[in-house]
Amino acid sequence: MATAQTLVDRALRLIGAIASGASPTAQESADALIALNAMIESWQGAKLQFYTLVDTAYTASAADYSYTVGPSGNFSLTPRPFSIENCFARVSDVDYPIELVSADRWFAIQSKTDTSTIPLMAYYEATLATGTLLVYPVPSESVSIHIVTGVPTPVLAALATTVATTQGGEDALAFNLAVRIAPEYPEHRDISDVKELARETKAAFMRQNQRSMIAYTELAGLFGRGRSNITSGGVIG
Repeated sequence: MATAQTLVDRALRLIGAIASGASPTAQESADALIALNAMIESWQGAKLQFYTLVDTAYTASAADYSYTVGPSGNFSLTPRPFSIENCFARVSDVDYPIELVSADRWFAIQSKTDTSTIPLMAYYEATLATGTLLVYPVPSESVSIHIVTGVPTPVLAALATTVATTQGGEDALAFNLAVRIAPEYPEHRDISDVKELARETKAAFMRQNQRSMIAYTELAGLFGRGRSNITSGGVIG
């Protein structure tokens, strides 16, 4: 993950404003940070998100396997996260990974009441306005469960702020920032190659930000069955 300063330095190198290994002046960095924040703000309006990763913990009681995620939830997060990036249990300062599984894998578990000291799997339902995290096996004793989520970053408060993105995001930010600030440096080199890479990396980043949606129907429940997964054509639950 890059800091705002890293992105600024790279953008200035791309247009030839600074040489390799050199550093911009404090004013150049400050000006570029303003441009970077303006660009991020405009991209977020187009549903391109940037995140700060946050670790949130909840001490689960024995036999407790379902936890709320969101405002006033067990995992108190505002707004409710769309997804969970990582999940683990912490016991005596040792972290044990908990695998985040898909709906298909979760509903394929036949006996969800099995117990263990530490859960091995978790499934997250991002329902509104509060999501639900389910774990398996059910903890047989109290355990600290941690989830790592991406909290949208509206602006980068300082040059030292870290920017978390999906794959390809750093390239997209650096190349497009270079194109944005180039007019402020009249003596910059020809950047036709940078402009082309800016278009390509932004398009790739947009594809990474597109999330597939699974549509459900409750009609199957009328016949004693679970929810239909329209993507796979099967029935969940």
